[in-house]
Amino acid sequence: MAVLLLTLFFAGVLYLQVPPLIKGKNLREIMAYSFIMGIGILYSYGYVLDIEMPNPTKAIDAVFRPVTQMLDKLLS
Repeated sequence: MAVLLLTLFFAGVLYLQVPPLIKGKNLREIMAYSFIMGIGILYSYGYVLDIEMPNPTKAIDAVFRPVTQMLDKLLS
């Protein structure tokens, strides 16, 4: 039941959001929207279906940890 409701929700959001993007012919904006929406859909279905998903905070931490360590050394 939750999967059906989630599917209907995302179909409604896409129905309202995508046509103006296509009408504006902004390819970069359509691609960015599709990428972010795809990640949201993936994580939403993972949560509803109780599938273990990787934590995006760990990826962000792995990217920015060297920068913060370098800044810490420079400032101390």
